[in-house]
Amino acid sequence: MGKRANSFRRAAKRYETWLSGYCELDRKALARKEEKMGRSAFAFLRATFFRWPHYLGAVEPRLLKVPTILCVGDIHLENYGTWRDAEGRLVWGINDFDEAAKLPFTSDLVRLAASALLAGSNRAAVAAIESGYRRGLSGPPRPFVLEDLHPELRDLAIVNGAAAKDEWDKIRADGEVTARKLGAPLRDLLLTCLPPGTTNLRLYRRLAGLGSLGRPRYVAVGIWYGGLVAREAKAAAPSAVRMPKTGIANPLADYRRIEALGFRARDPHLHLADRWIVRRLSPEARKIEIDKIEDVTNRQVLLEAMGEELANMHRGTAGSAAPLRKALARLPNNWLQRAAAAAAERVSEDYAAFGGS
Repeated sequence: MGKRANSFRRAAKRYETWLSGYCELDRKALARKEEKMGRSAFAFLRATFFRWPHYLGAVEPRLLKVPTILCVGDIHLENYGTWRDAEGRLVWGINDFDEAAKLPFTSDLVRLAASALLAGSNRAAVAAIESGYRRGLSGPPRPFVLEDLHPELRDLAIVNGAAAKDEWDKIRADGEVTARKLGAPLRDLLLTCLPPGTTNLRLYRRLAGLGSLGRPRYVAVGIWYGGLVAREAKAAAPSAVRMPKTGIANPLADYRRIEALGFRARDPHLHLADRWIVRRLSPEARKIEIDKIEDVTNRQVLLEAMGEELANMHRGTAGSAAPLRKALARLPNNWLQRAAAAAAERVSEDYAAFGGS
């Protein structure tokens, strides 16, 4: 094993040891995570946010001398999805804030753009992300409610009957578990988050995602008025940016804050308990996977929307778009292209040392 591979393995071990101070790690899920992160450099990036400070270190320091705000942290092409708001409207936006932390705001832009490069996109994708971000800082905030506006995104988000059935099968794919496995407090939490009157309750283990794969994750599925309903509980932890600090009493403080401050139509079924993140699962709570979009125009629309949605969050946590616009104006031309390429190259070096295919 080479020097770089040893460095990565040591960092991964430190992270797992630190994370185990907040939840009991799921060893089966960690084994699946290691297998999945070896499939591509993009998957590797998603799985290794604990390593992001090292990758960000490849970026010119002056590009990080910008306002520090509460950022998404683990932003990438697949951390976007849909949900239904309190009015029943279909909404699209950033999917979770597990790694929300205070960082230079350019960190989020670099990570999102680097993820596009690692997923096989080109310089045009980075330009689209930056264009959308700048648009999101101009004028009033524009959350992505997919009703009369954003018809292209709505068309991409709609799920047909066969796909909906497949999604329910995926939700229940990782094996049923007993209530005893969860323990009474977690089972009761899931029950209180389901609609009153839910019957035929079944509990399942869930091995989903990549960045949080390894944390305990369970789903309660039942029947409510003739159809399936589900709630997922995922163990909470602070952002890996907080390492090596231990004993953080409120691991979801930054999650709560960014969710409250960002400009978006919120998911009324998201529940942040002391140690668990509970959300509604359904075929309509899903990602729009860019690698499955063949139309170039639709890909461009989605990438620009990703940048604009990121701006919706940043201008909320920064308190105003003005300091972000001012900082961007001081950055050199093509700064994001250079920074994303540098970070992506460092990720690729770790990935190669890891033994990725």
